[in-house]
Amino acid sequence: MSRTFIYVSCAGSRAIEVFALDTHTGETIPHQRLVLPGSPSPLKISPDGRLLLVGTKSENTLLTCSIDPENGELAVLGSAPCPGGPTYVSCSRTMRTAFAASYGDNLLAAFPLESNGRPLPVTQVERGLARAHAAVIDASDRWMLVPTLGADAIRVFRLADDGRFDANVPEQVSVRPGSGPRHLVFSPDNRHVHCLNELDGSIDLFDFDGTNGTLTLRQSVSMMPHGVDGKPWAAELRVSSDGAFLFATERRSSTLAVFSVETQNGQLALFGHYPTETQPRGMAIDPSSRWLAVAGQLSNHLTVYAVNPETGYPKERARLATGDDPICVEILTLP
Repeated sequence: MSRTFIYVSCAGSRAIEVFALDTHTGETIPHQRLVLPGSPSPLKISPDGRLLLVGTKSENTLLTCSIDPENGELAVLGSAPCPGGPTYVSCSRTMRTAFAASYGDNLLAAFPLESNGRPLPVTQVERGLARAHAAVIDASDRWMLVPTLGADAIRVFRLADDGRFDANVPEQVSVRPGSGPRHLVFSPDNRHVHCLNELDGSIDLFDFDGTNGTLTLRQSVSMMPHGVDGKPWAAELRVSSDGAFLFATERRSSTLAVFSVETQNGQLALFGHYPTETQPRGMAIDPSSRWLAVAGQLSNHLTVYAVNPETGYPKERARLATGDDPICVEILTLP
């Protein structure tokens, strides 16, 4: 029986598709289809693996689902209204608070969570975050980074134990004008941050000081393949659990970029570009870093790759139809 599951939000079908992945062979099969009252977009598995957080843009709600510890299936726990259309959702490691960033409404919102994971009404909203595209919490649970694509900056917030957040001093780090910071990831050791820039197709590496929450730019690299017609349209990035590889999707060229990561300083070296699903928006890597899944927003398919542990090379092992307009992908391996 499979213990690894892939969750895909399909906005056009108003459903979350769940697939079971055999981590020995790569065989992937449909497992569950959960129909929702709204169009799901951002997904995030909680740090303890008990919940799937879901943002529905059509209804502007934050919704939580329980994850069955035996079979990985989802059941809706509850929802709470969001003051803007959620673009990204996350959860503190204490499991006390969920957060939603809204690109369209330029805000960040905090939702208390009941002990069973059910969200309560919003308790805090920070407005004026131009095109806020993510809300990523570090390993210490003390810092949250919010890339603001419209301001070409990464905002830094301090997190309190009760889930409240306050602007750090300094409150942000600016990036190159016109780069458009979209998503970011912390390195497994919490010492570095890689930020994907949507509008110029680049990835910035920052040194992260976990004592004062400051970011210092170390490197900028392009993730774009040669000969692409049109402006860059970068989408997602993920780092392997051992910090050795970074993967990034680009929608204009429908490619997957693979980088090796120097684990001591976080610096990137391009390994290669690979064609993938059409307009690849969502992507995730499993906890073992052996399996990678990419969803094509226009192809309505999911491709599962086996990742070479020495080179990061992705080899296709399975391809399956999804619902319409797949947006985000998450992968969970049950204990």
